[in-house]
Amino acid sequence: MSSDEEDDVGAPEKGMSKSLALRVQKKMLGMTLKSKDAAKHMIDDDSGALLDTLHALALKYSGDIKVAKKMIKDLVKISVKLGLLYKHNQFSKSELVLGEKFRKKFKTTALTMISYHDVAFTFDAEYLAESFAACKELLQSQIAKHLTAKSSQRVENVFAFYSQADLMSKLYTDKDYKELLEQLNDGMNILITKL
Repeated sequence: MSSDEEDDVGAPEKGMSKSLALRVQKKMLGMTLKSKDAAKHMIDDDSGALLDTLHALALKYSGDIKVAKKMIKDLVKISVKLGLLYKHNQFSKSELVLGEKFRKKFKTTALTMISYHDVAFTFDAEYLAESFAACKELLQSQIAKHLTAKSSQRVENVFAFYSQADLMSKLYTDKDYKELLEQLNDGMNILITKL
């Protein structure tokens, strides 16, 4: 170790320990959340049920267990990292405004999906795709200065997968997806009370 490195170890800059703690927490997250089951131990039952439904939807649509697991892993990692950033007050005022816009847009999107379920023949794939795209852009803008390109790609993966027009069309129009739609609708009804 050089003398410069020794000096750095002995006298940390103000705020550096907070930044280090956040980096350690993000790294630990990556090491501990290797599966859906591990994530479910860290979240409430309602969120766990919604994750199960999203996993089942990804598996049914893709037919590939690896794709389904990756979608859930990416979703959980982004959610937890976002939570850590909020917990440690890492966002600037403008980023907090973006976060609030994202929360409102996501809630509106969830409410729209619920209404598509509750009111027959109202499904509009194009509107839903635009709504998901707006959510993704707001979230990407909020996290841009805080998370790695890999995390940003996770956001892209999740939104690109779940907002596919073909997937959404099957979810709302295909009889084979009816049970998943019911489960997703139940989960979103609970989720919106938390947003």
